[in-house]
Amino acid sequence: MKCSHKRERCGIVIRFHGELGHHEAAQCVEYLEKTMTLYPTEPIFLDLSGLTFMDSSGIAVVLGAQRNVLGAGQSFCVIGTPPTAMRIFQASGICRRVTFLPALPQTEGEEDDLCTAK
Repeated sequence: MKCSHKRERCGIVIRFHGELGHHEAAQCVEYLEKTMTLYPTEPIFLDLSGLTFMDSSGIAVVLGAQRNVLGAGQSFCVIGTPPTAMRIFQASGICRRVTFLPALPQTEGEEDDLCTAK
């Protein structure tokens, strides 16, 4: 698993590349927490487009990330979720609790709306 982040116009995009299973979950959580600490006031976008595999551990990572980000007063959104991972989120009902978008919003109006959403 490779984790990276980049500041975009609307906030911080955290990217996961590779497999997100039981063995990688702790690494992902640690990376998310460190990045949130570096950018305590920025909206957080979790980009899953680089995932090649995800099991139920990915659900725990996303829910934990959302809880921590929202608890810190930041906004949170998952972007670029691959179809296989999205099926796992849909089957588990997580889509009712977490905001999923196909990609990072590009238009200024969309960015403003999403960045102010908490």
